Amino acid sequence: MRKLFAFTIISMIIPILILSGCGGADEEAAAYPTGQDSESYQPKIQNLIFSGTWEIKLEITPNVSEPSFAWDSTSLKYVIVTVFNSRIDIKDNQIANPENAVWTWNTGMGRGREGNITFSDGRDMRDGEIQDTVTPLSPGTYFVAAWAYNDYYDLYYSSKEYIHNYYP
Repeated sequence: MRKLFAFTIISMIIPILILSGCGGADEEAAAYPTGQDSESYQPKIQNLIFSGTWEIKLEITPNVSEPSFAWDSTSLKYVIVTVFNSRIDIKDNQIANPENAVWTWNTGMGRGREGNITFSDGRDMRDGEIQDTVTPLSPGTYFVAAWAYNDYYDLYYSSKEYIHNYYP
């Protein structure tokens, strides 16, 4: 009877151990999206920067001073991608800290194409103003978002806030 009981317990524990060991790497890979590592990890549950919009999913070249950005084209008239040197603050569905923007691109610049841009397609920002220069990012942690307006200048799409680390 004891042998049967021990066998039953062992036969129940082994599948649990095997199943709990399966997918460990897959779960970790799923927790850290492509191009991201544990230091730049963003929680899976994160709101879009602007409420009531459809999602833009950005892909960002990791750990470079001049990242490229890609997303499924929205086909909208006015699309913006901006890099900030601090978390993006939103108040009343507007950017509350434009002075923290260090780089930006928009469809009105006439460079790149909506859905796929390089860093050189955009421009530096200082104190909320677009400059005529493009300077590579200094080492550090940056926060990136994209958003788009429809023909009536209503916010239609936005991304989550992405973290971009550049540490050469």
